[in-house]
Amino acid sequence: MTIDPSNALVHNDFNLRPGTLRQQTAVSQQIRQRDQFMTNPALAYIHSLAATDTTGGQANARYTIERFSRFLLGSTFDRIDWIMVLTTPTLIEKAMAAFLIHRAKTKAKMKGLFYDPQRSLKNLHINPLKKALLIVGDYFYQQRQISLSQYHDWQYAIETFSIQNQTTTLEQGWLPPLIIEQNLAIEFTSQAKIMLEAFSCFCIRPCIERMDWYSVLYAPVLQTSMQSFLSSRLTMKSSDRKQDYAPATADNLLRMLRGVAYHAWLSESISIETLQRIKAIKLPRGSRQSSGRYLSYSDVDQISALTLVQSNKIKALRDNAIFWLMYESGLRRAEVIGLDVNDIDLYLCKIRVMGKGNKERYVPFSKSSDLYAAIEQWLIVRSRHPQQISSFFCGVNRYQQLTSQRLTTQTLNDLCKQIYQLGFSRQISPHDFRHSVATNLLRSGYDLLLVSKFMGHSSITTTQRYDRRTDDELQGVTPGR
Repeated sequence: MTIDPSNALVHNDFNLRPGTLRQQTAVSQQIRQRDQFMTNPALAYIHSLAATDTTGGQANARYTIERFSRFLLGSTFDRIDWIMVLTTPTLIEKAMAAFLIHRAKTKAKMKGLFYDPQRSLKNLHINPLKKALLIVGDYFYQQRQISLSQYHDWQYAIETFSIQNQTTTLEQGWLPPLIIEQNLAIEFTSQAKIMLEAFSCFCIRPCIERMDWYSVLYAPVLQTSMQSFLSSRLTMKSSDRKQDYAPATADNLLRMLRGVAYHAWLSESISIETLQRIKAIKLPRGSRQSSGRYLSYSDVDQISALTLVQSNKIKALRDNAIFWLMYESGLRRAEVIGLDVNDIDLYLCKIRVMGKGNKERYVPFSKSSDLYAAIEQWLIVRSRHPQQISSFFCGVNRYQQLTSQRLTTQTLNDLCKQIYQLGFSRQISPHDFRHSVATNLLRSGYDLLLVSKFMGHSSITTTQRYDRRTDDELQGVTPGR
């Protein structure tokens, strides 16, 4: 059969037709995603953040809206047809493998990495899921809903499970949910419960996808649901008093749900009047002191000293440069790991940073600073390793060799935990360095607008929250004639 190039319709159809199973799967996933974005305003809102926010912002929005959806729908675990799964041991093996692979792919995507089965399927914390599934099997056996042989088969399938031995074709949402919630009275550890809930969401789709958003997107319903959700998350401070939720928690939830409503209006599913009423929702206002802990120069000197005594000298120099970079430039975690070699200009003493909202800025530093010395030492190390590694901070193996793997935000969290284990006086987080930079600049007399630009904030209100100056420094601040 010959294709007439002049026939554009036939020619285009011939070129666009997928030729492999992988291509067909990719096309079907794109079509399914497009349909979901058109019918589900929550997914459309989260997807819209990709253009203006970081992957961390998308992950936070999905996590928050998923919790809100689960509060309204109930536990996903109670919607699983456990009898069907329990009586088919080979099915649970395929389901576990599919869930763990899906989890590894999602994790790699959030880190900006490509999925690699040899590397991405490590450290997936399988044991909490195994323990939870064994408890489920024991519960249904005690309730005499499965036989002893079925229970033993279930135990054997769970205990001998290894993801390396599995090939699976199951996709997210492979199991139809039960129409009636079971309300199973099973006690789990917190870690096992989290893993089982995540596994259940993979089997029957997450709550955010099963939620009927158009039944909630009415101002009175949404306001009542939000207040109930926030109240349910209160923790007991003492026997007769509850601890209020943080105002930022309520503000973030309200902002996200307004975004969901906006995308419902864009799809012409709700009216502009309904959207305006949702935007008019007000929650109790308040404020809290920033949770950031201030680090002084003496604190960072101690952190630097503890870092440099590591046996892996190459890693020690890298970690030292990371700590001084966070302290004297105030970069966010994602900005630190996103730096490339060409982003650092030692001659002009400037750092090119691609920040939130895809906004570019340049952060200056001094040649006489500790940051300059730390970066110079790390660059000397990098020059001795001629590998083509684009990321400024890369992995260092136990043989003191550089790897091409880019660091992750979790790496920075782990570095801060390691410093506490090495003997620092208190626990710290990467964001404490950023809070401290803002405070140091304000103490030095720089005005709020300049500090805001240095930090890469879109609003000076955010910069004000980073101020860790104490009330003692207000002494003597009095108006005069």
